[in-house]
Amino acid sequence: MVIIASGGWGEIIIRQDKEGNLFITNKSVPLKKEPRVYKKSKGGLTYVPPSSSSSTNKVPGEYLAKIKKLSQDYGVEESLIIAVARAESGFNPLAVSKKGAVGIMQLMAETALKYGVTNRYNADENLRAGVRHLKYLYKKYNGNLPLTLAAYNAGEEAVEKYKGVPPYQETREFVRRVMNYMGMSYSSFYDSKFSTKIYQYRTKDGRIMITDSYPTNVEGPITVIE
Repeated sequence: MVIIASGGWGEIIIRQDKEGNLFITNKSVPLKKEPRVYKKSKGGLTYVPPSSSSSTNKVPGEYLAKIKKLSQDYGVEESLIIAVARAESGFNPLAVSKKGAVGIMQLMAETALKYGVTNRYNADENLRAGVRHLKYLYKKYNGNLPLTLAAYNAGEEAVEKYKGVPPYQETREFVRRVMNYMGMSYSSFYDSKFSTKIYQYRTKDGRIMITDSYPTNVEGPITVIE
């Protein structure tokens, strides 16, 4: 987890290079792609997605109102619910996976039982249980979205076993796809919940940079953030 000290930051810009390394700075950096912009809030940093990242127009009308209500009821981001449903089933309430997951949110029998679902093909029950499970996982992994999605797809045991996102192609593709639907990008930086080291340094022009790879060609001091 990257912790950024408050004071004088304003907007935070995070970018990822071709090798998957993350860089966080408080000043604009020339990029070919639009940077991810965050604004400070009482709870920390709030992501401000570009207008093109909204996926509400891809939701079948009969489910959009239900998702909005569930988002409010359980405090789960609407965009996350939509992205998971889209990635899991394409909003098909009759979808069945090879492993036996059923419905819009692709509930396994054990998960459905945990949340009192009597009919996994029932869209209302399926959506509600899926949202409740996302809420549970998001809280368990302290707001770490990739771990939440990995556990949703591969199970909590797999995440615990590998101490991060499991090395399963299906799971990593699922995490990447859901985050992409939300206007976010997935990096191997998230593969472990026990990240190695985070480095902070200041460039010649005064930009504060934070990265998960050791910075080279830096003249000033490099601070290690544990």
